[in-house]
This record gives sequence, structure tokens and C-alpha cells, in this order.
Amino acid sequence: MLDHRLILLATARQIGVLDWRPGRMHWLGEFRATPEGLVAFQRIIARNAGLPVVLVADTVEEDYRSEILPHVQGRARAELLGRKLRQVFRNARFTGAWRQAREASGRRDDRYLLVALPDADWLMPWLGVLHREGTPLAGITPLALAYQYLLGKLKAPSTHVLLACRLGNGLRLSYYHDGLLRFSRLIAGETPTQSPGNAAEEIAKTQLYMSGQRILPREARLHVLLLDPSGQLDSAQAPLNADPAFSARVIDLATLARALHIPDDFLRLTPEVAPLAAIASEALPLNLAPVELLQPHVEFLWRRGLRAAAGIIAFLGAGMTAAYWLHAQDVSDQATQLAKQVQRLEGRYMAIARTFPPDAETPEDLARTVALAARLDRRQTEVDTLLATAGAALQSTPGVVPETLSWHDETLTSGQIRLDIDAALVPFDGNFRVAMQDIEGFMRALDAVPGVAGVSLVRSPVNADSTGTLAGKTVAGDAASAPAARFSVSARLAEVAR
Repeated sequence: MLDHRLILLATARQIGVLDWRPGRMHWLGEFRATPEGLVAFQRIIARNAGLPVVLVADTVEEDYRSEILPHVQGRARAELLGRKLRQVFRNARFTGAWRQAREASGRRDDRYLLVALPDADWLMPWLGVLHREGTPLAGITPLALAYQYLLGKLKAPSTHVLLACRLGNGLRLSYYHDGLLRFSRLIAGETPTQSPGNAAEEIAKTQLYMSGQRILPREARLHVLLLDPSGQLDSAQAPLNADPAFSARVIDLATLARALHIPDDFLRLTPEVAPLAAIASEALPLNLAPVELLQPHVEFLWRRGLRAAAGIIAFLGAGMTAAYWLHAQDVSDQATQLAKQVQRLEGRYMAIARTFPPDAETPEDLARTVALAARLDRRQTEVDTLLATAGAALQSTPGVVPETLSWHDETLTSGQIRLDIDAALVPFDGNFRVAMQDIEGFMRALDAVPGVAGVSLVRSPVNADSTGTLAGKTVAGDAASAPAARFSVSARLAEVAR
């Protein structure tokens, strides 16, 4: 469907329409250059709206020039060719340049074939129909270029080939060098080949003209291919072969049908489709259409490209979606299998657990038993180390007299040992300010002992609570009767070595 197109064969009298796609073609008919024919042609174009169109022009008014120009590229080449076409063909609207080869020596310039349709007024009504219908015109090319592709399918071996073809009321003579178009002319008339020698005479004149214009080398032998379904050109074969400058061969319809893969009956009824079928699938190296006529086709290519890109993206998206869906299904199947496996294992565990003897103790009791066993398994704290710690602090504060000393092993909870000391200040004269200073000095001394992680005052000789009620009495001058300054401190020691 991407290569589906219409191929038009336009002459000054009529236009033929070929509906072509790879492996299939259908001749839609010929339409005369009359108001009725234009209306019928417009109906055909409207019926095939949206298909690109290639127009093949077959006219007497053709001009071919061979030029050698400097080798340039890009914008410089476009400007060079534009100036050259205007210089050679003046005000001709339908012109084109085809870069055919590059010189092998010297500056290695480019060889171009310049072609123009000097008088193309007969073409405007057909183009008007295409414009009104918004048909994307892919290009306008001469019929001789279509014959070039026809020769390629026939595999003509000679370097210098002249194709003499009569498919209508005119005789077209086209010269090809190494398979590339160099020159073509159409001899119009109702009966251009009535006499046996008429076609041979026209071919000889064309050979002389091309030799004079240096299109054909003078010493070259011209290989002539005669193509005429009516058989009127067959009589020219003998006189041409009698001339050493020529070698002629007739191409029958059977050979042509095999080369184009077209049924013989279809080609015999519509021989005009032969060059159109040959060029239908090919690119147009020689396009005579001006830029403004090609704009709808450019827009058509953009739309088709966007649709193709959207289709590719949609296809890839669908493929990725399918891949993710399959992966999700695979993961779901694996999860289902794992769930079944877990259920089977749980069933087996429950079956085995039912054979266990009844538990004598609860799990909480077992946990407490294990913790107690771990605590009992630990070695007892060395008392000498604790006494040495307390003694070091008491030695630096002789006014502090210990009354009780105890310790608590909290290594299971905090990893430390708590040392509690109950002491009193001796002597004490009743001055609690001095007493508090002595107690703070004792706490600092105890905190400075190595291994002590912190010291806190548990009980103070002075009740500093703001909510409490003051009580007591003061006896002046009698220090012995003053209340005792007793206090308690608690020290945190790192776990003592055992």
C-alpha cells in the first residue's frame, strides 16, 4: 500500500491512467483532451484521491542538452543548476537537471543532462485537475526516461543503444549511452512508417544529427532496438543491418511481457503500459516539475512518515505491553506456586507439631529461666575492686565517714555495676553550706577514680525542695549537739573484671 500510485501518460491529444501497485496493475483508460475527457479524468482522480501521481510526458516539444559543470554540492549545486537552466532554456517552466556521471580525469567535473519542455501549454488542463483535487504530484518526467528503465529490464548489452518505439501515432527515437539517456526525439504524424524505408531513414538521420552534435562518437556502431506492437517497424530491420553503422533487433511482445512480468494478453491490449510499468517502482532522477507543484507531495510524504512512525511506536508499545503482561503472568504463576508450596510446608509443620509432647512451661517462663541462668552463670563481682574504688575517694576526703556500702549488678540491663555509699560528715559544726561543699568534693573525687562512669547524689543533708516545710532548732555554741550531716551517693561503674 505504501507504493500504490497512479502513473499518467500524457500527450497533446490524450492522457492514460495506470493504477499500479507491486505485483498488480490496472489500466483505467485513456481520456481525450476535451471538456468531456477532462470531466471523466477528474472523476478518476477523485475516485483515487490521496494516491501519489507520476506524470510521464510524451511530446514533440522536448529539448535535451549535455553539459559539463564544476563539481559542487549542496546549496552551491542548486544555485549553479538554477542559473544554468535559466540560461539555456530561458523562460521554460518545466525544466530539470540530471547528474549522470563524473569525469575520470582533469578537474573531475560533473556531466549533466539538462531537459526542458519549452511549450507545455497542453499539459496545464491536466495539471489543473490534479491541483483542484489536491493530488500529490510526485514528479513530471519525459517518456524517454521510462524507456531507459525498460531497456534495463530487457538487459540491452550494447554501449550505444537507439530505441525506436512506436506505441501510438508517433515514432520515438531515444539514444542511451551506457544505459543512460542522452537524447530523444518524437516524430509525429499519423503514419510515420508507411514505406518500408521510412523508419530506417529517420533512424539514419538521427544518427547523423547525434554525430554532428557530438552526442554519438562518429566511429561508434549504433545498436537499434525496434519495438512496435503493430509490426510496422519490422521492415526497417533488414536495411539497418545492411549498413555497417547499425545492428538492429526486433523486440516482440512476448519478450517484453516476460521482462516486465506482465501477461501477454494484457500487454497486447494496452501496449502503452510497458514504459509506465517499467518506471512505476523507480525513483525519478530527472524531475521537470517546478517546486510549487511538488509541495502537496512533500506534505503527503510527511503525513505518511508520521503515520508510519506512529504505527511503529504503537507496534513497539503493543509488543512491550505484551512482554510485560507475559512477565507479570509468569511472576503471578511463580507466586501461586510459592504460595502452594508454603501451604504444603505449613501443613506438614502442623502435622509434625501435633506429635510434639505438651509444653510444661510457657514461653515467658522459659525466657525468664534462660535469663536467670545466664545471670547465675556470670562470675561474681570482685569486692576488692569496689572497695578500692570507694577507698580512693574516701582517702582524698578524710571528713567523710562511710556508714554503709552496697553494690548492685545491673550488667544484664545497663552493662554497669551500681555502687551505693551512705556516709556522714565528721566532725559537723552545723554549717550546711560547708557540708555541701565537702559532699561535692567527695563526689568529684569519686568521679575521678578510673572506671567510674558517673556519680549522683541520692540523699542530701539539706532538703532543698521548695514545697517542703522547714523544721528544727538551732543551739548556739554547741557543736556536739548539732544534727548529723548524713548523705547518700550512687556511682556507676563499668563492668568490673572477674
